[in-house]
Amino acid sequence: MECERLLEAASKCATAMQAMAEVEGNPLRTEEAQNLVKRDLTPLRDEISKSLKNSSGSLVLESPNKEDLFYSPPNDSEYQNLTTQSLIQNSEDLLRESQAVLADTEQIGMSTLTQMSTQREQMQSASDNMNETLNATAQARLLLRKMRTKLFKNKLFLYAMIAILLFLNGFVLRAIWKKHHS
Repeated sequence: MECERLLEAASKCATAMQAMAEVEGNPLRTEEAQNLVKRDLTPLRDEISKSLKNSSGSLVLESPNKEDLFYSPPNDSEYQNLTTQSLIQNSEDLLRESQAVLADTEQIGMSTLTQMSTQREQMQSASDNMNETLNATAQARLLLRKMRTKLFKNKLFLYAMIAILLFLNGFVLRAIWKKHHS
């Protein structure tokens, strides 16, 4: 039914107001949104529930209670004028409140954008640092590979020199031995 749909929409709006207040970190607005649900929506929901019922299970307004929910004042023009002014004032109040919520939402959005921009800069800086580290690691790996190759060549050269020196020492020892025994 339309009553239930409108009540559900109002409940969603109150929940959204509460969530925005919690995100904003404003406990006063959070409590105000909770009180709105308790003070206005809960009694209205109870009144609609009392007025709606049908023996077959579908919801229909009972005639005596319909007037309680949808009361229309007598056709007194002064009363209607006062009611119209009251409605206009309520509409203006609601508009001001909506504008305040919009301003708060805009400020939260701007704050969020500023934080996201700062985080983007931090991520870019971290990415640049990571790229520099990767480049330094690649250069170090290349340098270590060159050092390993040079070390291997030096070892081969030293082993060859040791072999030559051993051969020459053996040759000299043989010559000395032949000289003393011949």
